[in-house]
Order: sequence, then C-alpha cells, then structure tokens
Amino acid sequence: MKKKKKQNIIILVIAIAIITGIVSYNYSAEQTKQKGFQFGNKLEQIQTDVKELQTLFYSKKTQLEEGGITERELFEHYEKHVIEFESIISQYDTLEAPESFQSAVDLLKLSSQTQLDSDIQYIEWMKTGDESFKIRSDSQYQQALEYEMTGLVEYYSAKTGIQP
Repeated sequence: MKKKKKQNIIILVIAIAIITGIVSYNYSAEQTKQKGFQFGNKLEQIQTDVKELQTLFYSKKTQLEEGGITERELFEHYEKHVIEFESIISQYDTLEAPESFQSAVDLLKLSSQTQLDSDIQYIEWMKTGDESFKIRSDSQYQQALEYEMTGLVEYYSAKTGIQP
C-alpha cells in the first residue's frame, strides 16, 4: 500500500512538472511574440516618421517656389528638419531588435542617415546654387534608397524566416 501511494505521489509530481513546463514554454513563447510585435511596430513608426519628414522637406521647396513661404522661412524649416531627422535616427538605437532583425535595422538606420546627409547637401545647394552639392545630394539619395530596399528585404526575410 505504501509503495502504491509513493508511486502515485511520483506520478503526481511528474504530471505537475510537465504541466509547469508546458505553461512556462507557452508563456515564454507569448512573451517573445509580444516583444517581436512591439519591435515591428516601433520600427514601422520610425520608418513612417522618416517618410513624413521627407515629404514635408520637399513640400517646403514647393511652397517657396509658389510664394507660400520666404527663403528665410525655408532655411529655418530646414534647420529644424536636420535636428528632427537626427532625433528620429537616434530612435533606431533604442530598438530591442531580435538578433535575426539586426542587419535590417542597421541598413534602415544607414538609409536614414544617408538620406539626412543627402538633405544637408540639398540644403547647401539651395543656399549656394553650387551644382556639386546637388549632384552629391542626388547620389546620396540614390544610395539611401538602395540601403532602404536592402533593409526591407532583410526585414521581411527575417520575419518570414527565409534567408535572402
């Protein structure tokens, strides 16, 4: 009788251990899923902020051409643009990217930094009229697009688990 009771206790302990293991695994998997979801949302928000900032950047030149703002107002906006862009770029460093996404984050950050460098060259072209600044701006803009496309490929490859 004692032996049977001892066996039942052992079976009960094993069952509890298995149930605890399953619950722990599911909790851990859910936590990982939530962190990945939060990371994806934060990264998407940074990318959206960059796009909105760029849209505003180029619309200001159009406003100048249409007489909606003065040249002084344009350059004041451009100064703020550079500061705001630097702030957005720094947000990449606060992301807690899963390891499989790190190369995508690095490329998207590099894309944004290169875009900012392009904008700075563009501003210099606007200020001076020196075409060499415009040429560098265009070249950096093209490079930024290439980094972004590669970063997006890396991101979606990591998201789907497929290696590019």
